[in-house]
Amino acid sequence: MKRKILPLLGLAVLVALQAAVAWNGRLGWKGGTVETDPEAKVRLLGRAERIFPWNAAVPFELGKAHFERAVAALSDPAVRDRSLGLSVEAFMRALRLDPGSPAAHFHLGQTLLYMSYLSLPAPLPYFEEYRRAARLTGRNSVIHFEVGKVLLGRWEALSAGERAFASDILRRTLAGGDAARLTAVLETWALEVGDHALADSFLPDDPSALRVYARFLGERGLSLAERHKALARAERLEFVRAGREIDEGRREAESYLLAEASARFRGALDALGKIRFYQGLAGLELIDAAEYERSRRTARRLLAMNRVEETRSLVDEDGVVAAYLDGGDEFTALGDFERFLKERGLLGEGPTAAAPFKDLPTLAFRLSLDFQMNRYRDIVRVGDLLASSSVVVVPSGRPSYVRILNLIGEACLKLDHVYEAERHFRLALEAEPENADALLGLERCYGRLNDEARAAEVRLRIEGVAGPAVVDLGRKRLARGETLTVELVTDGRPGTFRLDLAADPAAGPSVAAVVVDGRVVWEGNGDTGSVVFPAREKPGRSVLVIEAVAGAVVAVSVTRAAGPV
Repeated sequence: MKRKILPLLGLAVLVALQAAVAWNGRLGWKGGTVETDPEAKVRLLGRAERIFPWNAAVPFELGKAHFERAVAALSDPAVRDRSLGLSVEAFMRALRLDPGSPAAHFHLGQTLLYMSYLSLPAPLPYFEEYRRAARLTGRNSVIHFEVGKVLLGRWEALSAGERAFASDILRRTLAGGDAARLTAVLETWALEVGDHALADSFLPDDPSALRVYARFLGERGLSLAERHKALARAERLEFVRAGREIDEGRREAESYLLAEASARFRGALDALGKIRFYQGLAGLELIDAAEYERSRRTARRLLAMNRVEETRSLVDEDGVVAAYLDGGDEFTALGDFERFLKERGLLGEGPTAAAPFKDLPTLAFRLSLDFQMNRYRDIVRVGDLLASSSVVVVPSGRPSYVRILNLIGEACLKLDHVYEAERHFRLALEAEPENADALLGLERCYGRLNDEARAAEVRLRIEGVAGPAVVDLGRKRLARGETLTVELVTDGRPGTFRLDLAADPAAGPSVAAVVVDGRVVWEGNGDTGSVVFPAREKPGRSVLVIEAVAGAVVAVSVTRAAGPV
């Protein structure tokens, strides 16, 4: 009989235990997830823990519920203080069941910190619980982030060792590149500390993070000097990244992974394009200007060569080959590029070979390369052939035709054939009456001939293309983050531009940045009045960009003036 009763008793105990576990789980889920009232949560979770006291999740949720009840009873010290004590007890029971729970350590630390705010006796130091939570949690977890942010808010009360720990936690949790997290940390930093050396200690060496920091400083008007330093550091990192992209692209091109190589070279150009040389405003020398130009030329040349290798054609739909030639390069590198094209059968021995005027885009390309290689006499000979030929120019070929005429004119000027240069620039203007390059070339011709009357006439036409001496920007209002782009035409002579700005008082303090041809020339308060910067040293177009960094900026006008800065 006993043999039959014992298995039945064991089975009954097992069934009861399973029921207790199930009921505990049900009440725990309802109290922790479904119920929202703190009092009801405490009752449900308390019942769950009495039914089955070995489920660590239940006392953990109970600790949170007691804490919520304490926060809800701030005006009743007796309820508040008792609830905080019960919260600590519940979290400690949870940790006895599961000592490795980072969430339990974190919430216990939160409760202990709250008790310290209220000068209540606490059984444990809150910092140790935060430290345990941070060490137990994974990299870049929410708890890791929250621990760092809470400790940052208590910075003045931390010891030197605790500060080092908090700074390290922040640096590691921000290394993931989450802009929202970084902004939240910076909000706490600005409110509680504001020490830029501390910010430098936890900011990761990442250009995106440094730009978030710089934008934060600019938008709140905290420190332009620190903003400029952060942007200069970000640009240095972009420069390093560009070098890595070029090296990786070369390796992939050697392995004939052409699409991957092109992506690398474009990545290098993207990184270089983000460099505005804020180091000048910051008083730093982090990037050598000559090295920067070499890197940009190299990336453009390699991208152009890779494109030609991919297509086996000089068809330049996205302009990467033209961008390389327009940007110029060292003589040896240009020779290597020309040799590369000849090896692939894309260039003849000279521009006069194989009826050159039947393919105007290829001829324009060849003359651009020859001009870079200082083959001015070869280009002038093409002009002689052009004068004795009958050329029919379709509308689609007009840009190449005008480009050819301008290159011949420039080559003639290099050889001091001024009258021939004048003739070719005039032919270019017949095809495109407002072509700025032809007008600027024609003005230089009349300057060489000391023909001031005709030079003045051409200058009037240039002003018609470039706009008047004073360009009214219509008092364009730029809200924070907005930009205004203005194209300026220069004749290569010494001169200046003056940009007049105003602020919108209703938008608060304003900060504006002025960028010319990709380089920052000024950044400061948007109500300072005028910003003066030199005109481009070579004839052509300059691009002026006005950006509202903070507040709102009103763009008034741009005025051109002759003479040095």
